[in-house]
Amino acid sequence: MDGFNYNRIVLVADNAPNEGLPDELYNRESDKAQSNNVSAIKTALEIICKEVVFYDSIEEFTYHTSEHINDLVFPYWHGEKSRNKQALVAAVCEAAGIKYVGADAYTNIVCCDKMLAKDICRMNGVLVPESICYNRKITLSDLPNLKYPIIVKPNYEGTSIGISQNNLILLPDYKKVVDVVNELYENLGEQVIVEQFIPGKEFSVSMIGWRDHIKVWGAVERYSEKDELYFESHLHSHQDKIKENICLRNAKQYMTASIMTRLFELFDSLDKVEYIRIDGKYYNGNFYCFELSQDTTLAPDGAFFKAIAYGGYSFKEAVNLLISNCLERYNNLCPNQ
Repeated sequence: MDGFNYNRIVLVADNAPNEGLPDELYNRESDKAQSNNVSAIKTALEIICKEVVFYDSIEEFTYHTSEHINDLVFPYWHGEKSRNKQALVAAVCEAAGIKYVGADAYTNIVCCDKMLAKDICRMNGVLVPESICYNRKITLSDLPNLKYPIIVKPNYEGTSIGISQNNLILLPDYKKVVDVVNELYENLGEQVIVEQFIPGKEFSVSMIGWRDHIKVWGAVERYSEKDELYFESHLHSHQDKIKENICLRNAKQYMTASIMTRLFELFDSLDKVEYIRIDGKYYNGNFYCFELSQDTTLAPDGAFFKAIAYGGYSFKEAVNLLISNCLERYNNLCPNQ
C-alpha cells in the first residue's frame, strides 16, 4: 500500500489499573480496557512492527493526529462516559484521513445501541429475542403483556454494567419489572430494555475479515463448572465477571451452515467492522443474538481470542491477522486513500 509506514502503529487505549472489575454494579469504569490487556496488545504489536506509539488520552491523540497521517491506528478505547465512547477514535481518524483497524464510527454507534443492533440482525435474518425499550421511569400501566421469563438491562452499557441476577425475572411479576426498570434508569440515566429471556447455552461467535471475505471464525460456550445448566436460569452478571467463575470451551460444532450464513451476511452488512464478537443463546437448534460486540474485550484469554485460538491462531498471530486484514480491506476497497 503506497505511502503507508509499515514500521509504526498507533495504539489508542484507556489504561485502567489491573485490579479487576469494580464491585459497584453501576460503575462505568468497568468498561475500560485494563492495563494487562493493553500491555498484551502493545507487546504483540511491537513484535509485528518496529515502532508502537501509545496514547491513553483521546485529547492527546487528537492533538497529534498530524504526525500520524501515514500510520495505522489501533483503537482500543472503551472508557469515556459517553454513549459515543467507542466511536470517538474512529471518528477522529476519519476526520484526519488516518487509516485505522476495526469498526467505523457508524458501526460502533449501531452496535453499542442494543435496540438498533437488533434491527440490523432482523434485516439479515438473524433471530433476536422480543423486546421493548423505555427512555424514562415507568408505571404498571406502561407494560404490555410480557412473555416470561424476561431480562431487564441497560441499552448502551457493556461488561454487564447494571446487570445482576435480580435483572432476570423468571415468573410473572409486573411490579418487579417496573422496579428494576426504574432502578436502572435512575442509576444510569439511559434507555432500558425489557427483553424475552432465552434459555439454553450461551455462545460468543467471533470472526475476522472484511465484507464477505471471512478469514477466520470460531465460537465458544460460556459455562459453569458447578452447574452445566447455569444459563438455563441465570444471566452472565456483573458479579459473575468479578468472580471469574464462568469458563469457556469450544462450541464451533453447534454453529450450523445456515446459522453461519446469516451471521456472515450480518457481518458483511456492517461494512467496515473487520472483527466482531456476536453474543447470543443457542436454543432448540437456533441462535438468538442479544448483543453485537464490535468493541470486544481483546484479552488474550477472553471470549474473542479464545474462539480464534481454537482455529489454530496464537494471540500474536491473531493480532497480526487483525492488522493484515485491515490493510487488505483498505487496499481493495480504498486503493487511493
